[in-house]
Amino acid sequence: MTGFEMLRKRYSDFLTGSGIGDYVQRMDVLTERNIVSINKNISALYEKYTLKAAEAIEGMSYSSAINAVFQQLYEMSVSFSQISSRYYHNSDIISLIIHSLEKMSDIYNDKIEPYGNWWHWEIGCPLNINKIFVLIYDYVGSDILTEYMSAEKHFNNEIKLTGANRVWESMIFVIRGILTDDEQSVCSAVSGIKDVMFITDSGDGFYEDGSFIQHNIFPYNGGYGRSLLQELAPIIYLVSDTKFDFDDISMVYDWIYNSYLPFMVHGRLMDMVRGREISRFYQQCDAAGADLLSAVLIISDLPGHKNAELKSRAKAHLNSDYFKFATPFAADIAYKIIEDTSIETYDQKPYFRVYNSMDRAVKHSENYSIGLAMHSERIANFESINDENMNAFHTADGMLYTYKANEMNADFFWQTINLHRLPGTTVLKDTGVRENSVSACEFVGGCGINENGVCAMELNPVGYSLKANKAWFFFDEEIVCLGNGITSNDGINVETIIENRLVEDDSRFTVHGNEAGEGYDIKGAYLDGRHDTGYCFPELQHVHILREVRRGGWSNMSWTTDGKDYEGMYVTMWIDHGKNPDNASYEYIVIPRCDEDRLNDYCKRNDVKIIENSEWIQCVQKGNVTGIIFLKDRTRIAGGVLADCKCAVMLQKYNDSLDFVVADITHKQKKINIELDYSAELFTCCDERIKIIQLSPYVVMEINTDGSEGRELRVRLEGIMNV
Repeated sequence: MTGFEMLRKRYSDFLTGSGIGDYVQRMDVLTERNIVSINKNISALYEKYTLKAAEAIEGMSYSSAINAVFQQLYEMSVSFSQISSRYYHNSDIISLIIHSLEKMSDIYNDKIEPYGNWWHWEIGCPLNINKIFVLIYDYVGSDILTEYMSAEKHFNNEIKLTGANRVWESMIFVIRGILTDDEQSVCSAVSGIKDVMFITDSGDGFYEDGSFIQHNIFPYNGGYGRSLLQELAPIIYLVSDTKFDFDDISMVYDWIYNSYLPFMVHGRLMDMVRGREISRFYQQCDAAGADLLSAVLIISDLPGHKNAELKSRAKAHLNSDYFKFATPFAADIAYKIIEDTSIETYDQKPYFRVYNSMDRAVKHSENYSIGLAMHSERIANFESINDENMNAFHTADGMLYTYKANEMNADFFWQTINLHRLPGTTVLKDTGVRENSVSACEFVGGCGINENGVCAMELNPVGYSLKANKAWFFFDEEIVCLGNGITSNDGINVETIIENRLVEDDSRFTVHGNEAGEGYDIKGAYLDGRHDTGYCFPELQHVHILREVRRGGWSNMSWTTDGKDYEGMYVTMWIDHGKNPDNASYEYIVIPRCDEDRLNDYCKRNDVKIIENSEWIQCVQKGNVTGIIFLKDRTRIAGGVLADCKCAVMLQKYNDSLDFVVADITHKQKKINIELDYSAELFTCCDERIKIIQLSPYVVMEINTDGSEGRELRVRLEGIMNV
């Protein structure tokens, strides 16, 4: 067997797996449907530039319909090649596949000029075509293979794109090279991939803090970033232990730990880093999570690497839902990991992490996870193109995403949620905003220590006068939410949405206060059942509460739907700041996991201290942890810290030591001067950008933030004493 024969066999085995799990059955179901529809779909494509293709193939554009046919042929090829399939080596199936390829060569060839979406011609179609020919390589003549490879080169014969698109291109070049015994094509692909394996500080790609940006202004770890790893993992596996092997893939492991796994919860991918994919009915967070986990599993199975921890982490996300979407080769690895008792399930320790390069933050606790989505002059509000994600208006206006293991999976959340009232946001009632837009605000981001963190967002939606200073303080069991400077002359009611939760029909929502007019004056509220969430108000707060059944479909966000209607029960709680508020504010606390007795006690004896919530400073303290947002470029002091310009600060005190972290979340400061109400004997673990001016009689620091791009800067002070 030659080297290329071995690679073709390896990739064919990769595409089919051993046949365990339900992947084969899923493919057989698709193949059964494809047998019926493939000729009709191809016939429709012959009527190019007409509506027939769109009408025949579920409303797709012409270019996407072409890609859809090649996807159908790939699915049929898998069934033909999978030994456990009822279509294995079925002569009628292979005849239909080859006949269909011959007809499609009139539509996709080296004489056609592309129209519609470029991606389908250059990437989508070639990816499917290459997999088809790998699977049926021994059953087709060289003429048709040569014809299709020539067509691929016609549409793209150069690796030239960025991010996930570049990896897709490289995958095309790898498999094309394997199919045509072209060593240079494989080498070009490996070289092209190496060009994405770096850390950037602008544009598309991975950033030092773990952010992944695509299309210059959109967070996409769980979308394009997921696709990047999804395609990269098979390439790494395919060329491993060959002369094409990568010299070093340590960066891929860094990406997995820093850019991917923090956004995984119970096998699902957080929506706040999936961009417009959240509006695709066929690609929700469970399917996306399974795709990412499949890539992680492939990397974890590479020989010659220390993969014990990665296997342990992957095992923590494996559940029955995974195998509904798992790729065959990854499913084989997953079953081995599940059955291997020597691999312990990873025990996630609580932590907070901020991604200042893309205006996102995550908090993982022992029994819940939180995602926070913001936007700024650097990061856009939401992406909407190709008739997708059309009404995701406030998904990055400070939306808080809450995840718990025992809550319902919320597979119909985006279809039925009121998109004008998303939890955590401050909005003009019932208004939308322009898509693909950055704001005029620079002050967005945060910092953290261990499981504690603080984030701030200066809000000013495009096209409106509304302004607000929003802040979130993440502690061990609660999130303290502060807002001030809420001002508008838009003539529309301004609302801060405390909660908008998809709940069990029999869940109980208890108000700890009194009904007052069209709302409630309350000190607390409790959502029971699987939700077990408490809400506490430091001062008596007038709120509005709505419990309603909402109905809808994917047309809530996209022109492409599954044609189904969905229904969900929601509990919504909000503060109405009225029309044209002038310097309004709010203070409330969310306790994602508690029982009602704990909430009652919490509201009476809350150990969280809101030190200040003003136009100058937002500061909260809990025990030995203090978070501070300095909102102005003026010298101010709060929580034992003095700063002379805008920044986010957090400090955590131990017996005789103190951890301090600061971030320039404007990304524009040259220098920040800090003074602490402590003296210290020495400092350790000091970031090179922090200059200690003095330790006594009180600590003085000069922070060089020039070009720090929002990076968290840390120092530990030992032998501290209050001044």
